[in-house]
Amino acid sequence: MKMDKNKPTPGETLFLSEAKEGQSLTVTNITNEEITWQALRFGLEEGSRLRIEKNINGGPVIVSKNQLEIAIGRKIAESIEARVTE
Repeated sequence: MKMDKNKPTPGETLFLSEAKEGQSLTVTNITNEEITWQALRFGLEEGSRLRIEKNINGGPVIVSKNQLEIAIGRKIAESIEARVTE
């Protein structure tokens, strides 16, 4: 099986804007207080479990949480840190 050198491994921490489609993540930190409030409106907080559905280059990151798809703007995605779980 070919290994992808650019694919984050389980346990690695990254920003949502860096995540790859199909990855499962757990939010670990939101780096900006204003972004924290915006993320809470989407139901995202530390400990939230997400799956990356699509990461549009230069555009939003589409995640699913509890069978709900959410488009997160690039600026917000660049402020949300998460740990790769799969």
